[in-house]
Amino acid sequence: MTGAERASNDLFIYSLLAAVMTLAAWCHGVLFDRFDLAFNIIIPASFLGLGVLIKYGDQAYDADVYSKRNTLILALPGGIWLGSLMSVDPGSATIFAGMLFALLLAGKLDNLPFKVGFGVALSIFAASLALGIGGVEVIGALAVLVFAFIDEKANDLPGVDNGQGWKAMLLHNRPFLKLAVLGLCLVGILPSLMYFFAFLAFDLGYSAVEALSLRRGVPSLG
Repeated sequence: MTGAERASNDLFIYSLLAAVMTLAAWCHGVLFDRFDLAFNIIIPASFLGLGVLIKYGDQAYDADVYSKRNTLILALPGGIWLGSLMSVDPGSATIFAGMLFALLLAGKLDNLPFKVGFGVALSIFAASLALGIGGVEVIGALAVLVFAFIDEKANDLPGVDNGQGWKAMLLHNRPFLKLAVLGLCLVGILPSLMYFFAFLAFDLGYSAVEALSLRRGVPSLG
């Protein structure tokens, strides 16, 4: 199997699983949670969309595949989207606040669109907290920060990013944060398993965009 064929297979698998996890989050929210129906739909869809958007920008700069111009254009609305989600939903705020500070500590906010988007998101979230809107579980956010940071450092180990074998694949897919989010759901710091399914949709959407970028002849998408 060629690299392009493998990337095509990965794209199909990641895209299918991202859709399945989004649907699982919706179903769990509708069947078991007391959230508003629109709330149940918007949160998982936002996780999926943000995963796609963030990896698009990542690959535009790190792999020089997608459009840097589009990435810069999308930075402001993406930051507003993320900041608004964090402002209205403490569960999302707990996950994304931890992730943002982990990326900052790991030195991953290394291009202008990321700095703009994440700066806007954090500014909106900080303003919402100052106004008494929304909230965040500090212990949960710290746990996310620690395990996201571990994942980032593990992914930077030699041979992991493009390596073969199950260990390289495992570390490349950032397992520690997934386990942390699941644990936070099970102990009640995150209020529902919906967040675990939504986070998996985020991560799988992220991986699908990476797989698309590895196909030969992929367009710049603008």
